[in-house]
Parts: sequence; C-alpha cells; structure tokens
Amino acid sequence: MTGLLVYWTDLVELTFNNWVRPIEFLKIIGFTLISLIGIRIAIGFFRKRNTAIKKRLQVSVLITILVSSFLYFNYSKKIYENRIQKSDLRKELAMKIEAANGLAFGTKADNLTFEQYQEITKLNWFPKLQKNADSISYYYTYDGILPDYSFTVSYNLPITIEIDSTEFKYGAIEIVTIGNKKRISYSEYVQ
Repeated sequence: MTGLLVYWTDLVELTFNNWVRPIEFLKIIGFTLISLIGIRIAIGFFRKRNTAIKKRLQVSVLITILVSSFLYFNYSKKIYENRIQKSDLRKELAMKIEAANGLAFGTKADNLTFEQYQEITKLNWFPKLQKNADSISYYYTYDGILPDYSFTVSYNLPITIEIDSTEFKYGAIEIVTIGNKKRISYSEYVQ
C-alpha cells in the first residue's frame, strides 16, 4: 500500500498538499492495526472451537482484505486519475508551477489553461473561474503558522462574456479591456 501511496502522490499533489504522504501513511498504519485486532479476535474465537489452521488462515486473509480494501480502492482510483487519465495535464502543470517569493511558502504559475487551473482548484481553495477563461496566472504566498496570505489571479475573458463574481467575495477586482478581451485581476490579502 505504501508503494501505491508514493505512486499516486505526484509533484502537483505534493506541491499543494505536502502533508498527504504522512497523513496517508498514518491511515495505512491505522488500518493495519484494525486488521491485526480483527485477526486476533478471530483466532481467539477459532481456538475455542478447535478450527483447522487452514480455516484460520483463510479468515485472516479475508479480514485483511476487507479492512484494507478501502485504501486499495482509493489509492487505485487516485493512480488512475493522476497517472493515467490526467497524466499529460499534470505533467504540464508541474512544469509551470514555481516557488513564489513573498511570505514563507507559496507558488505561482503563468499562462495556465482553464483545465490546468481547474486541477489546482481541486487541490486548493482557489476561486473557480468561468470556462471561457484563458491565459490564467496566479500568485499565492502564505505564512504557514499564521493565517496571513496573499493571493492574486489574473485571466482573460472574451469581451462579450459577463464576469461571474460570486467566487470573489473577499478581495478587489480590476478589469482592463485589451482589444476583444477583458483582463480580470482579483487580489486577496489577509494579515
């Protein structure tokens, strides 16, 4: 299971959720302990009944498979999504993401497609954008311990599309018209 965990946590996953491996590893340990407790209870039950060793072994394997199946299913699903279904998208995204200089931690990226930005919003709290958005750039820095952060996202929309500002509640929006496109910039600062 640890191998599956390491395989599905690609660079994009680790960039936005650097605690994913330690937390998931603790889950593996927890599920293993639950499995061992279940096996111990089953062995105690079968000893009283003088059940054959072959039957005890079969029940132990079944308990282990049932308890661990949740993690196997989740990890296999994530491997399929991250490494097979969205492999190219996530590789391109990993090449565009850079460390941001500002507060203690952060990332930035320029010239993202809507699909790439949408993949980031699944891993982070970033506001969702309209489907027609392109040339997306973001800059996000945060302190880590304190709730201080700085977030800016800029993107283009066709001039005929109205801006859906329901996701932009806490910051300032700036709109500049350039030819047949609108460049929208949204910023949030919390100190």
